[in-house]
Amino acid sequence: MPIVDMPLSALQEYQGRNPRPADMEEYWDAALAEMRAVDPAVELVPHALNAPFAECFHLYFTGVGGGRVHAK
Repeated sequence: MPIVDMPLSALQEYQGRNPRPADMEEYWDAALAEMRAVDPAVELVPHALNAPFAECFHLYFTGVGGGRVHAK
């Protein structure tokens, strides 16, 4: 359980310790456009895990920069 050291009214207005960069919106617009331009080439490969309550898979997809991601 986190310990909160500010009153709720202060937390609702808290902006963090680091200032927001001036180009934040431009950065995220560019990053999202780059992500949307990638064909993720999603693959779900069955995993032979003996779990009677779930189907298990390896998940592969391509991220930005061509990086292949593997999630188990």
